[in-house]
Amino acid sequence: MDPSRLTEEVESDPFEHLPVMLLATRPDEADHPVVEDCNERFLDRLGYVREEVVGRRVAEFYTADSAERHRSGGYERAREGTYGREERDFLTADGNVVSTVVRATPRRVDGEVVGVAAVYVDVTRRKWREQQVKVLNRVLRHNIRNDLNLLHGHARTLARHEDETVAAAAQVIGRTVEHWLSLAEKAAEIERVFEEFPDRSTPLSALLRETQTAVELAWPSATVQVERPPDGDVPVSARLGVALEELCENGVKHAERERPTVTVTATRRGEWVELTVNDRGPGIPDHERAVLRDGEETSLVHGSGLGFWLVRTVIRRLGGDLDVGDTADGSGSVVTATVPIASGGAVSEE
Repeated sequence: MDPSRLTEEVESDPFEHLPVMLLATRPDEADHPVVEDCNERFLDRLGYVREEVVGRRVAEFYTADSAERHRSGGYERAREGTYGREERDFLTADGNVVSTVVRATPRRVDGEVVGVAAVYVDVTRRKWREQQVKVLNRVLRHNIRNDLNLLHGHARTLARHEDETVAAAAQVIGRTVEHWLSLAEKAAEIERVFEEFPDRSTPLSALLRETQTAVELAWPSATVQVERPPDGDVPVSARLGVALEELCENGVKHAERERPTVTVTATRRGEWVELTVNDRGPGIPDHERAVLRDGEETSLVHGSGLGFWLVRTVIRRLGGDLDVGDTADGSGSVVTATVPIASGGAVSEE
């Protein structure tokens, strides 16, 4: 690629309108990469004009940590073509930090490596959102949950009050606190899904058995009927159990009968597994279905909790899909999760 044409080619491309910053570099006498060319988005995002950038070492625009990672082999990996996806933070002209994810490849002229072409994707806003979510989860999981546990204890004490009005009010408070404690637990589970998503497979039959046992232990009056495929030991992600257990518990909790039953049917379809959870409850409201179908955060405000959002997050992270419907006779709901059979790694029973 002719480095002098980098800006011209990029600016004529529709991708110029995406949050992508481009650099073309060459090594200087000390073998440090210097900027040979860049696109307008790079200049606009960092607050420089071209004359202030071209000819300067790339490390001068990085934060101290990113400059150190850059000097510790990043440029060599890029020239060798072994550079993966890495994170780099820039300092703008007015001292703000711009977080990016970068991929870099060698630039060749007549087969000889003359420098590096780097593509930086601005992820600053995403980083801020991740930090905000972590703070909110920490507050929800610790500070608020501790207060809720204290409130729940007092509500249980008041529920034994001789005044029936006071006792009834305490029971309402207790149920409300239990609901919010459940939300706190779901928030913690969602955080684990994002941060500790395990790369481990388990036999489908074992996952179904574990889900059945967990739900029936938590809800002694409930029955989880499992219909396994003949080849039930196909490997699936162990994290699938989080979503399946949540769907089964939802069917049990909202069933309008003393001894609720949830049926789980597993079917293999080529390299995919289809799991259908059939309950006999009042049906899933439209605003809750929107969470499963679209993952709409606004629906959480009106929904009963974070459970369906957790289900959708897990299934989508596994590369799967969800479908929500009703039973043929209209006596309940049917949620179908389709996920790929796990590939790579041994099937583990742990």
